[in-house]
Amino acid sequence: MDVPQTVAGLVDAWCERRCLKALRWILTGWPMASGLTDDWAALQDALNAARAYAHDELTPDEEASLDELVRAVDELVHRLL
Repeated sequence: MDVPQTVAGLVDAWCERRCLKALRWILTGWPMASGLTDDWAALQDALNAARAYAHDELTPDEEASLDELVRAVDELVHRLL
């Protein structure tokens, strides 16, 4: 999975539909400034928050993408530690 491309695609879709709750949460961790461990951990938190607090705005495909992203970023964060 290409994490940056997938996150960027979600952000674009949410901007088009004005999914403000989802955007509010994802933008706390995106875009990443340096790509270091702290940035990945912030993205992980942002993805979890978007999934938890904006689920009523998301399509089923977006929910599935978020689930995959959370798993992928979790693996990256734990590998970097």
